Amino acid sequence: MSIKYQTNLPEKYQLHISDGRSQSRRLLPALEKDYFNVADMHFHTLLAMVADYARVMKFYNLDNQAEGSWEHFFLVDETVIIATILATDLNKLMAGVEYSANTMPASNELIKVLRKMPAKEISQPMIATFTAISMLDHWFQLLGRTRNQIGVELRKVVESVLMGLQKDIDLFRQYLDQLLAYQSLERIFSRDLLMLVFPDERSIPSEPEKSALQVPDKAAIRSSLYAFIKAIEMVQDSAAKLLSASLVSRNHDPAIGLLLAFVQLFQKLQNKMNRFTLNYIDFYYDQVLKVQARGFVADNVYLVIVPNKKDQAIFIPKGTEFLAGQDENKQDMVYCSNEDVSITDATVNAVHTLFFSRDGLNFPENCLSESVTFKQSCGETKRQLTTGCWLNDVPVFADTQGLEPACLQAYPLMGAPKNGEEIVLEKHHARIGFALASKALLLQEGRRTVGIKMQFVNPSLGAQKPTLEQWVQEIAAAMQSSESGVEAITRIQKQQAFFKVFRDLFIISLSTEDGWLEIPEYLPSCAEMDRQQERNSLAITFVLPEDFPPIIAYQPEIHGDGYATQLPVIKFVLNPRSYLYPYGILSVLELAWIRIEVAVEGCRRLLLQNNIGQLSPLVPFAPFGPIPETGSYLVVGCPEAAGKQLSDFNVTIQWSGLPKGIGGFKTHYQAYEGFEHVDFQISTTVLNDGKWMPENPKAAVVNSLFQTKSDFDAGGAVSDYSTLSCDSVISYWNPLEYRNLAAGLSYTPSTHKGFFKFTLVGPAQAFGHQAYPNVLAEVLTYNAKQKHARFLKKVPNQPYTPVISSISVNYQAFSDIIPGNKEVDCIASMQEKLIHLHPLGWEDSILGFDQPNFLLPQYAYSGNLLIGLKGRMSGGIITLYFYLREDSLPIEKIELDALQWFYLSHNQWVSLNKKDIISDSSRGFMKSGIVTLSIPVDITQENTILPNGLFWLRVSAERDLEKFCSFYTVYAQAIRASRRFDQDSVPNHLNRLPAGTIVRTRKSIPGIGSIKQIQQSFGGRSTEDRNQLRIRISERLKHKKRALLPADYELLILEQFPQIYKVKCFPNMTPEYVKQQRFCPGHLLIVALPYLTGDGINTQRPLLSGHLVNEVKEFITQLAPPFVNIHVIHPIYEVVQIRCTVKLKNALFAGMNVNRLNQAISDFLSPWNEMIGYTSHFGWMLSKHDIESFIQDLDYIDRVTNLSMLRIVPVSDECFDLLDSADKQYNADSEFRDIGPTYPWSIVAPIKQHFIEIDDSYDSIEPDVTGIGELEIGSTFIISEEKWREKIEKH
Repeated sequence: MSIKYQTNLPEKYQLHISDGRSQSRRLLPALEKDYFNVADMHFHTLLAMVADYARVMKFYNLDNQAEGSWEHFFLVDETVIIATILATDLNKLMAGVEYSANTMPASNELIKVLRKMPAKEISQPMIATFTAISMLDHWFQLLGRTRNQIGVELRKVVESVLMGLQKDIDLFRQYLDQLLAYQSLERIFSRDLLMLVFPDERSIPSEPEKSALQVPDKAAIRSSLYAFIKAIEMVQDSAAKLLSASLVSRNHDPAIGLLLAFVQLFQKLQNKMNRFTLNYIDFYYDQVLKVQARGFVADNVYLVIVPNKKDQAIFIPKGTEFLAGQDENKQDMVYCSNEDVSITDATVNAVHTLFFSRDGLNFPENCLSESVTFKQSCGETKRQLTTGCWLNDVPVFADTQGLEPACLQAYPLMGAPKNGEEIVLEKHHARIGFALASKALLLQEGRRTVGIKMQFVNPSLGAQKPTLEQWVQEIAAAMQSSESGVEAITRIQKQQAFFKVFRDLFIISLSTEDGWLEIPEYLPSCAEMDRQQERNSLAITFVLPEDFPPIIAYQPEIHGDGYATQLPVIKFVLNPRSYLYPYGILSVLELAWIRIEVAVEGCRRLLLQNNIGQLSPLVPFAPFGPIPETGSYLVVGCPEAAGKQLSDFNVTIQWSGLPKGIGGFKTHYQAYEGFEHVDFQISTTVLNDGKWMPENPKAAVVNSLFQTKSDFDAGGAVSDYSTLSCDSVISYWNPLEYRNLAAGLSYTPSTHKGFFKFTLVGPAQAFGHQAYPNVLAEVLTYNAKQKHARFLKKVPNQPYTPVISSISVNYQAFSDIIPGNKEVDCIASMQEKLIHLHPLGWEDSILGFDQPNFLLPQYAYSGNLLIGLKGRMSGGIITLYFYLREDSLPIEKIELDALQWFYLSHNQWVSLNKKDIISDSSRGFMKSGIVTLSIPVDITQENTILPNGLFWLRVSAERDLEKFCSFYTVYAQAIRASRRFDQDSVPNHLNRLPAGTIVRTRKSIPGIGSIKQIQQSFGGRSTEDRNQLRIRISERLKHKKRALLPADYELLILEQFPQIYKVKCFPNMTPEYVKQQRFCPGHLLIVALPYLTGDGINTQRPLLSGHLVNEVKEFITQLAPPFVNIHVIHPIYEVVQIRCTVKLKNALFAGMNVNRLNQAISDFLSPWNEMIGYTSHFGWMLSKHDIESFIQDLDYIDRVTNLSMLRIVPVSDECFDLLDSADKQYNADSEFRDIGPTYPWSIVAPIKQHFIEIDDSYDSIEPDVTGIGELEIGSTFIISEEKWREKIEKH
């Protein structure tokens, strides 16, 4: 038969949780000193017993006749009276036990009557009330007989108490009137009491009144009883304060003085007798069990050795002694090194952190993931796209010893800030991108259009790597929140997503004379935007206006960074403020090639030459000379374009002095014979390897030199502008070597490349300059022979001499950067290349067909710590001391090889083998410690991706980055030393050695310049005292060092880890208990708390270090059954803010009183304050009425109203839940009054500043739900998860 356990929780339930077990409550009550005393009577009890005994002792007078008792003799002394008062047991009084304080006969008769009352719940309080009044009456009479100051003072206290109880006594008197008919109160109480309470004698009736109560009121009687009990407590408190003064007074009767001395001496005998129980326990532990106390364990220190000479190794053998001053016995305190260490001159010179954040609240990155493969993992790992890259420069201190940790700034070890530290720490966006060095980018003037196309490698079939179009599709699907999948995304949605993401993807800069100049805007494109574009490619196009400065060759002194190039450079830096941080997308796209295309319009810096000589483009000139003829030429060279691979080249000319009017050249040359068809033609050739190509003139393409206007009314007029195209010869173009352009472009007979030539080839008469004299002579001769004007010929126009008033060049060029292709016979600085831009340096991309190439530098790990070492290093052992802040967080599952160490060799990060990591006392940066590494000999300091001149180490991690300790600084050349002492001088108490104490060795060691003790000593343990021994052995006898019950787990952990303050064990729970709403048999949840540090206990939220949490889990797992799954976690602090309106009693000190009230509320809510308020860490419940009553009872508060509570509780790493007690939806049926824990293991943490308003009116205000304007950013401003999702969907 199988048994099915019910683990699901009911809909409405509330766990009853007890508080955890603390170190102060480990001692069992049976082991406490006064748990069981053989003689347990106190001084006042003994003295009161003497007085009681004297009451039954008869007193015989001189005639040997019995005359009363000895009681009167003792009760005339105030000390005996005080002892009698203190010996009164109020618990017995409440139970109705009779005291023989009133000896009047009527009192006995009254007791009998009260006993006969039918209702016990009435008779017993009545008897107790009567007894209390009788005792106060008796004390009042006795103290009236004393004449010293102490007795008078105590009698005044009793008198004031009785006056305050006048109404309660009068009520009791009314009940007595009907119980004791026709009996006077003077027969029951003393006359002094009646005169005090009833000063008017007529108020002391001798007969019962008709108006007396017939039926006693049970509630009224019990209320009066509580008042009498409280009154007796007040009298006892006053008596206790006067007892010590009464003992030392000299007003006692000699006989009473002897009695007091005897009782005090008897107490010493009692103390000896009472030691028997603890002595018996110690005998059992020591003699039977043979238990021995734990001995002293020495502490340890970390020391940093600073050599005084460079290039010299110092050997420090194991056992080297370091002096730490003298102890309280004037003996030298000596610490000895634990192992052999070789010290070099290597020092830490620079420290940086590089962190790729993956914020789960950033959209749309939180909806996208990437695949990454780590060297230590077997397959691919999925992770969210990075949302930013941060670089922190960590200062390197030469000396921090003696400084308190509070004076130092702690930095995230891997750059990942902990929760709450994001605003405090200053972060800088890391520069990541790429640069292109290309000849095509030499663009000095004109309107320049630049297009850069990056073609990525299409993944092979079956490969999981997405293309650019697939990334765009996934982004569009995330932005649309499409539930039908990425296939339902339309082309318009893809285009919208692409433009939104890629429009501000880069910060683009060009190298100019004044440094780097950013491009204000650019146009991205892909196959989704332009169907003619190749798939899996990204194109960037931008236009530089004519007033944009010239783009020049890169110069390190102007542009910085020190790139190894002399070409113009364009930089693409990832924009950290873009809609989507693109590193995760662009870093995984494998690069095939990059093409740079430029189109320049209006380049006027030209080199011109004709058959006469060199021409200047700055002034009008005749391109074919003053007398053009067939064969005249114009040579055009553009220095800017001469070194580029051209795809188009044309010359734009503005002519001067062209024939005006309709008809153009045909009208101008109509007087010339042979010019019927005027068409001036030129041939175009290009200089290539010293030859004008094409060599065959017949193969040359002939074009018109002039163009006619195309307007409808132009009438064939000649256009002032002409464009001479070189398309026909552009295939013959061969660019000049870029390095030869540095000396300038010139045209000489030895010039081999870089020029275009335009030759006049028609008509045969050219422009008619040679024919003009003959034509003019013929016309003039003919006209001279004519006698009538109508027969005259028109005088021919002068031949047109071509004059260019303005000339410019338009060209298009391109450049391809292909992996594996290198320019032949080109020096390295002139090579066109892709440069990876690292956060602190750069690197020429190694292009080759045998390995994948990427557009961006590759960083696989999210967290990176970079350490730069200065000194002579040729490999070998180095020790690094990490001074960390003990704020690590627990890691549920510690993976193997979570930390990866690398060293930099020739710009390549090389992983250290496991054998190269010799030791790590920091336990994976979970506490301060020394990491000892064996550095290979191929480490170099000539690198460019990080500052040159340093040897670089890197430690990287991917997960749980915020759980590592924050670190103050790191030192090289460190050793560990432990305290050494002689066997006969072992101390009992452990005293921490302050930082900076050890500064020298006992024996001088050559080469050591100084010794630094950065932090105080650690570890060690004091000698176990007797009380600690009793606790340990009693617990050991209970749990047998096996963890079975929850109490066993708690006791074992508290014993092993004395630095833990409290432990709470939750059986059948996991950290997902609240989400799953079910118990999990076989699981165990343990929550531990540390001790508080410093002041301000009400707002502290202390947590154990992650290293200690891991140690707790490792320790307790060894003692628990193997089938138990143990989870050790931190508590969750639920922040509570009280919001109220108060009226102050004194409005003059409003500011001071509001601050006092804020502090008082925090003290009341804080469980760390054990004096008032809520003192339980676990299982708490905040009551609105409790808090309201507490505030109302403060002496400076007149009234409080409008009280509500805000509770903020984390529901995940980055999400919180806000609960307002004024919101009725949490309790629709009744007013919401109490707030309980969301998690069973949560603790109340009062907020630093409560919301307190002042109102001078007496109006009662009902609390309203807190509005958004009253919430404080960074404190109480919380967006619920539902509203956050709505915001994302709208976005």
